[in-house]
Amino acid sequence: MEKPVIGVIFGGKSMEYEVSLASACSVLEEFDGERYEIVKIGITRQGKWYLYEGENEKILNDTWQNDGSLKEISIDINNGTFLAEGKRLKIDKILPILHGDYGEDGRIQSLFEIMNQSYSGCDAFSSFISIDKDVTKKIARDVGVMVTPGITVYRGEEKDEKIYSKIRKIGYPVVVKPSNSGSSVGVEIAKNRHQARAALERALKISKKALVERKIEGKEVEISVLDMGEATYFSTVGELKYTGELYSYDEKYKNGKTEYIIPAKIPCKAEKKIKTYAKKLYKALGIRDLCRMDFFVDRKGKVYFNEVNTMPGFTKISMFPKLLLNDGIAYADIINNILNIK
Repeated sequence: MEKPVIGVIFGGKSMEYEVSLASACSVLEEFDGERYEIVKIGITRQGKWYLYEGENEKILNDTWQNDGSLKEISIDINNGTFLAEGKRLKIDKILPILHGDYGEDGRIQSLFEIMNQSYSGCDAFSSFISIDKDVTKKIARDVGVMVTPGITVYRGEEKDEKIYSKIRKIGYPVVVKPSNSGSSVGVEIAKNRHQARAALERALKISKKALVERKIEGKEVEISVLDMGEATYFSTVGELKYTGELYSYDEKYKNGKTEYIIPAKIPCKAEKKIKTYAKKLYKALGIRDLCRMDFFVDRKGKVYFNEVNTMPGFTKISMFPKLLLNDGIAYADIINNILNIK
């Protein structure tokens, strides 16, 4: 019996290119070679696609593009086929380990759907709405999930003085973040009007709209969600403890000082509320296969939804696998359930 062929895609044009490399390397190291055949597809920062047949270590240290095994990939849309130097690649299912733009935003999912190519993760529409923090929070409010108080600012509005009156009513300090980005890219704290204006200008270079939200004093917590056959599994809630004022990109991937507390040190009522909210959002956003949802718990135990990641990090320091591993689900089984090949 032939083994299913899994196409693992890594890299991409997003600002989270390096995170994708680390995530993909972690996943590739844990694949069951007896069960699957792996095809590795790398996408450069410029958007070039290549079949890569070299060592995983070169993916991790970003030297894969210099490997002599590279073969340029083209796509035959009419036949729904990936071609490497004109030769058809047989791929039963794609696992797109891509974060942020072009990976989690529905664009690459739309390509797979046009090709009739089976793939893991959320579909195009769910990915599109889930990466947009403004949209997800509107949906969250509609289904009774409490969100962080704040406003949405569109590109150009950062010059309007009325915006800063609204921000003042939210109350400083505030968190300013691009609406369409992941891994805390572009997230800043503003303690006054001057800082808010500067942060908005930077955020609006990344995204066409930005969120300005009250900074919640309390704990930042996360929950992993994994489809396991007929049931969906909601993990133990984990807590992030970091040295800076917020869980920035550098805090996540460069400083290496973040502490992961599993289970989170929060009231039982807060944990139950998080799981209730997660189940509502899972359904409302049309999530499938996997995701990680992030929440805040304030000092009074109130829970606020923050964001959802439809292709969360798989690195050795990422909370998504940490929570599931803590609950007794082996890394290989996490991958098997995400692939969901009968």
